Amino acid sequence: MTNNNHYEGGYAPAFMKSRENLCKLAPESISKGSQCNFSNGRFTIESFGKTIEISYPEGQIISQGLNTSFDARLLLLNYLSYAKNVPFSDQWVSYRDLPHGNVFYPNIKKNVIDALGGFFANCDKDILRHSLIEAGFILLQGKADIAAKGFFAPRIPILLHFWEGEEDIPSTCQILFDSSIRDQMHIEDSAALCGIIKNHVINQYTIAFIEAR
Repeated sequence: MTNNNHYEGGYAPAFMKSRENLCKLAPESISKGSQCNFSNGRFTIESFGKTIEISYPEGQIISQGLNTSFDARLLLLNYLSYAKNVPFSDQWVSYRDLPHGNVFYPNIKKNVIDALGGFFANCDKDILRHSLIEAGFILLQGKADIAAKGFFAPRIPILLHFWEGEEDIPSTCQILFDSSIRDQMHIEDSAALCGIIKNHVINQYTIAFIEAR
């Protein structure tokens, strides 16, 4: 296990604020809201099939064999103090459908949704299926050409849909959240999560593609 908090750069003020929020709450309350186990002074979060530990009350993030990006670490830390004991709605929605989601959606569409659509158009589909599994997703049967489900955190499931393009219609991607995400994550964190998902999918595919050569 390695502690990766020696340098947080421009994220430092946000981490400091998140740690202040964390230490204001009792561990029992955090565990109930986040569905994360607390033991030996640490919360354990399962994120895309990997284990992240966060110390309490310090809020120091310890990854187990996972090179987690600073923005993903920050969102997981925020999740501990923000998440609520609210059940899944089983209603899948896009970011645009969330309260005030239209504010950030144009940027998300351009830099995440359209980018993933372009990526899907040119990727090896068999390698992508394999890499999605390695990235902590489960492949699903559905109307999409490739569908996969994963969890960024216990109360934040993610559903990915990829469709092949036809003639003048480009390949497309869809990122869906359970509508209860509005209770589990600030809307700005949900926007950042879209970018994290894109990078996670593409980075894992790149690794799988190199290994397959």
